[in-house]
This record gives sequence, structure tokens and C-alpha cells, in this order.
Amino acid sequence: MKTYEKIEIVRNEFIQPDRLKTIFLVVLCSLVVGSIPIVFSISTPETEDIVPTEAALWQLE
Repeated sequence: MKTYEKIEIVRNEFIQPDRLKTIFLVVLCSLVVGSIPIVFSISTPETEDIVPTEAALWQLE
């Protein structure tokens, strides 16, 4: 006579997405996110720093 019950865990195999597609999607998203600063730095025009000289400070209009 058994005084205990044995619990059996049955794992159903779930359909896994293709791992290659998942890896490709992660790599593609990483490249897109990494290229955002590069795109913004190219698209925004660089402004020149204007350093006033003493003559420009005293110039009358």
C-alpha cells in the first residue's frame, strides 16, 4: 500500500518561433536604435559658435 502520490509534470511542447528570425529581428532593432543618433547628427545643421570680439562689443549701429 502506497502512502504517497507521485506527481508527474507533463510538459506540452509549445510552438516556438523560428530562432533565426528572432535573432535577426533583435539585431535589426539594435541597428535601428543605434543609428538614431547618427541620423540626427547628420540631419541637424551645425551652428557656428559666435565669439564676440572687443570691436564687436563696442560697435555702434
